[in-house]
Amino acid sequence: MKDLRSRFAKIIDLASPGEGLHEAPVPGTHCIKFFQPDRRVKRHWRASLSIVAQGGKEIILGREVYRCDAAHYIATPLDLPVTSRLFSATPERPFLCLKIDLDSLALSEVAAQLEMGHAGEAENRLHAVFIGKASDQMLDAAIRLGNIFQSPADALVLGPLVIKEIFYHLLKGADGPAIRQFVRSGSKMHKISQAIYSLRSELDNDVDVAALAKAANMSRSAFFKHFKAVAAMSPIQYQKRLRLLEARRLMTDDGESAESSAFKVGYNSASQFSREYSRMFGNSPLRDAMKIKKTDNPIHQF
Repeated sequence: MKDLRSRFAKIIDLASPGEGLHEAPVPGTHCIKFFQPDRRVKRHWRASLSIVAQGGKEIILGREVYRCDAAHYIATPLDLPVTSRLFSATPERPFLCLKIDLDSLALSEVAAQLEMGHAGEAENRLHAVFIGKASDQMLDAAIRLGNIFQSPADALVLGPLVIKEIFYHLLKGADGPAIRQFVRSGSKMHKISQAIYSLRSELDNDVDVAALAKAANMSRSAFFKHFKAVAAMSPIQYQKRLRLLEARRLMTDDGESAESSAFKVGYNSASQFSREYSRMFGNSPLRDAMKIKKTDNPIHQF
């Protein structure tokens, strides 16, 4: 295990030429390197599997605090507005991580080849963040994926196959039965997953909980209960936080004005947008965006 961890850290370090989030040759994969811990920041956490090679990461969702260090993984089948920070990173031993988008189609294909045993027990595990120890087999596959990064031509062909192997080891592990529920058609988790996808892809539309519940074939109260158990917030709170995070991204990354960003994510009132933005980020939209641009801190990407 120690040898695998060392090799994994070296390959991610090699694939990360500098500090930040680095797009790898295999679509949907990134290598991450940071030299310093950061403060807790509100972020849009994408549906992904992150395998930490060195250092440590913390995610806060609702009242739960999830901490992940070397040779462990963070699996999130859904996009989530979270608070997170790096708690272990130094110039000598930087935070190193492999991040893989959890593509629902690839995940479904792997899950379909595994028995859906203990489905009833998995249905009772209503949450969307999974922290676990990476098996030797998962680390070995991650190392092979990292080695493939050195040959872009091979990466495009062989990379997706190795990613499916990594997904296989994830779904075969202790968290597998619960994670599989998110891609198992008809399960409560899959219905909530579809509702979250609708909210995320239609940020500029008002939330219609009754319509979402009907689409999920649940009563309004049952839908609300399951949604809040999974996402640690209500559908309206979920949309509001994603709207504000997207508006922040538009201002800092795309150079949009506060008013334009507010309109694009569905706000009709600039004053309401400013109030809710200040409440979430502790500063007005303009001041917050200027502060982020001034520090030019890339850590907000992960």
